[in-house]
Amino acid sequence: MKQIIIWASVFLVGSVLATLMLYDNGKVSMVWGDWVLETSLSFLLALTVVGFLVGYVAVRVLGAVWRLPKTWQQRRQVNRNNRAQSTMAKGMIALEYGDWQTAEKELIKSAKLSEAGLIHYLSAAKMAHNQTAYERRDRYLTQAREAYPAEYATIGLVEARLLSEHQPKLALTILEALHQQQPKHGVILAELAHTLRQQGDWPRLEALLPKIRKTRALEPSALEAIEQQLLAGKIATAHTVEVLDVLWGELSIKQRAMPDVLAEFVEQRMGWGKENGLAALIEQVLKRQWSDRLVYQYGRITLGPAFERLKIAEKWLKEHEQNPVLLLTLGRLASSSQLWGLGQSYLKQSLILSPQIETFHALAQCYEAEGKDSQAALTYKEAILQLEKKS
Repeated sequence: MKQIIIWASVFLVGSVLATLMLYDNGKVSMVWGDWVLETSLSFLLALTVVGFLVGYVAVRVLGAVWRLPKTWQQRRQVNRNNRAQSTMAKGMIALEYGDWQTAEKELIKSAKLSEAGLIHYLSAAKMAHNQTAYERRDRYLTQAREAYPAEYATIGLVEARLLSEHQPKLALTILEALHQQQPKHGVILAELAHTLRQQGDWPRLEALLPKIRKTRALEPSALEAIEQQLLAGKIATAHTVEVLDVLWGELSIKQRAMPDVLAEFVEQRMGWGKENGLAALIEQVLKRQWSDRLVYQYGRITLGPAFERLKIAEKWLKEHEQNPVLLLTLGRLASSSQLWGLGQSYLKQSLILSPQIETFHALAQCYEAEGKDSQAALTYKEAILQLEKKS
């Protein structure tokens, strides 16, 4: 609509001017010293318009010639970027297919030309790492540092993650150096906490937690998981019953109800033959939160009447009927209560869901206790066959 109005206006003005010129062309005289130039007004206007158009075209042409080197350079850069994007796309496709060699080759091919060259270098380093080509991996990381020195934190994080499996100490050193340079960097803090947790360095992780809480480097759920693992790790490293009891006494009611924390406490106490009160603690926690590990430990407790624990554990079947760990525990408790048939039934159900060597062993022991030595021998044979399949 706007274009129509503009063209209509131009047409109207042109028509009016043409009509006026038909009635009277007008006369223009220009004097310059002894020179006198006379012409019609219409010719002067036409000449002015033509001159303007010629000047406009000349300026545009000169401008294009002036910008030609820069335009050519920009076009070359666009072509390079297009090639880089093409190789990155090929690399990503190869990565999806698990072809790490092709992915590495395509990604590094145009790393120097791409505007996203850092992604090329880091992705190629990951692909080389997956092929255990550690020299190429380190070379790509070095090239990334040389080309993008301002991105040292990102490069260091990627390098630490790649080294965490085979060179955990070096990975930890890199992360600590990054943390010293950027103490409030959330991602670095989170990665450092993750690495300390993997290495079981509980004292240093405990010292780092206040900074993580202050900077909110981790989501609340992730922070709670780390705190739970920290407490569990401290309990797992207690060397005596006295130290264990002191640590347990320092925990809050909420911390004692954490499944991983309680599981470590139960494991330690059972190892020292101190089982008093453990069954009740497990029952309280399982009322609020399910834990296969606690259910498993519940079946290993030997202190007190097993039949009472069997009746409690059978109530859990309502919501966990197909849980092989619960069925193993029920089988053990039934066998401890000398309910051989019931115990065998639970253990067989557990084996159907998850054929574990430990469950085969419990079933064979149940047969032996009942005097069915031939059945026990067959069960041990099945366990051996199952072990061979796994190996």
